[in-house]
Amino acid sequence: MNKSRHKRILILHDWLNVKDGGAERVLYELLDMFPQADVATLVYDNDKFGARVGRHRVKTSWLQYLPKFLKQRPELLLPFVKHATEHLPTKGYDVVIAASSAWVKNARLSGRTKMLVYCYSPARMLWDHWPEALTERTTNPLVRAYVTRLVSRLRLWDYYVSQESRREFVAISKVIVRRIQKFYHRPADVIYSPVDIPPIAATNRDLGYCIVSVLAPYKNIELAIRAFMGTKRKLVIAGDGPDRERLEALADGSTNIRFMGRISETDKLQLLSRAQGFVFCNIEDFGIAPVEAIALGAPVIALRGGGLMETMIEGETAEFFDKPTVADVRAACDRAESRHWDVAKMHRQAKRFRTEVFREALRTRVEKI
Repeated sequence: MNKSRHKRILILHDWLNVKDGGAERVLYELLDMFPQADVATLVYDNDKFGARVGRHRVKTSWLQYLPKFLKQRPELLLPFVKHATEHLPTKGYDVVIAASSAWVKNARLSGRTKMLVYCYSPARMLWDHWPEALTERTTNPLVRAYVTRLVSRLRLWDYYVSQESRREFVAISKVIVRRIQKFYHRPADVIYSPVDIPPIAATNRDLGYCIVSVLAPYKNIELAIRAFMGTKRKLVIAGDGPDRERLEALADGSTNIRFMGRISETDKLQLLSRAQGFVFCNIEDFGIAPVEAIALGAPVIALRGGGLMETMIEGETAEFFDKPTVADVRAACDRAESRHWDVAKMHRQAKRFRTEVFREALRTRVEKI
């Protein structure tokens, strides 16, 4: 018997107003798994997410009523996130599933409610990306002093709430398990993020290399562009984001580099089916897109590190480069082009991370709670 059907479940998500990426794809999977669940989030944009989330009852924090320009800049909401998170409505639920990379895993639990934290990462600004996160945002000494003091208080809050025994941690990768142990001193199991695995593609590899990504600075797409500029290799970049205009200006005049903008799921699968390789120049904690790429027979050209060391097999599904330099990316492409890639073997590796595996493991944890 599926015990979770008889529980009142609340799913928490940090923000549903700007980014629609890998974390949101996990949320959609959770909502399909638990169709009767309610959703709570700090800020919600119904115009952007209503089609996927609107059939559920969505609850928000009081941050929802702030001006739009503030809600679209989460870093400006930092002084208010503790209060807003602590007042998210969790009363009356048997289980709370907090799919979080920041704050909502710290929501207060009432009565006998328990929480399963599906952790993308401990809050990076507080922990492993501090103080770089501050340096990237401001050099003003007064602002730096204020933010440093604020982050110190948030770090204590984040740590002590995470010690509560009725909050159980599950991580998206072994990388995050180690981070949870380091910063929270809590154990965590791994349930890899779900990936929809299509059938093996049988089309020609005639489109050159590709990138499918949110176009944001942290994705380091600039490195890929510079590595392909001045070469005969083709690079197709699919996706949109705040860094698009700058990246297009950088590539201006390079006829071998093409921007497609945001594309449909069908077009994405066709692109990966025809790509010579998938370029990935940043360190990710898991990385859904590279798994999709190898499922469709496109080997991954990737910077060594992060979750890809768990999902990829060097020489069988990926060619790694060790330093984020133009020369290293080009050398990795040279090595990839000299290999024979077994498409069936790549597809079998991708199937280890298929959606059904995630669903079975996650539902088992919820039923145990």
